[in-house]
Amino acid sequence: MSATSDLSARRGGPAPGPRALASLLGTTRAQVLQQIADMAPATTNDIAAALEVSAATVSHHTGVLSRSQLITTRRDGASVRHTLTPLGRSLLRAHGLPATPSAPPGP
Repeated sequence: MSATSDLSARRGGPAPGPRALASLLGTTRAQVLQQIADMAPATTNDIAAALEVSAATVSHHTGVLSRSQLITTRRDGASVRHTLTPLGRSLLRAHGLPATPSAPPGP
């Protein structure tokens, strides 16, 4: 199969998925991006607790994601809140991942 026909075959195929996103961004950074989508807006401490990593690790990764324009970050008192940008949502959707917060558990 030529490179051109291989590319054409992929366009109509399934989304690449979370492993491809992790290959692109790195595992932890991809998990941070997914947590921001799931919790939006997500605080640094909430993400750290969900992923069982330090707040410093989350802060490093959110800085990279922010500079890449995949998220926006704003200070809210003692907390720092992160939300997806349209580009971040598009990246997650392109990988077949949810780009909106999950519904809270029902009663």
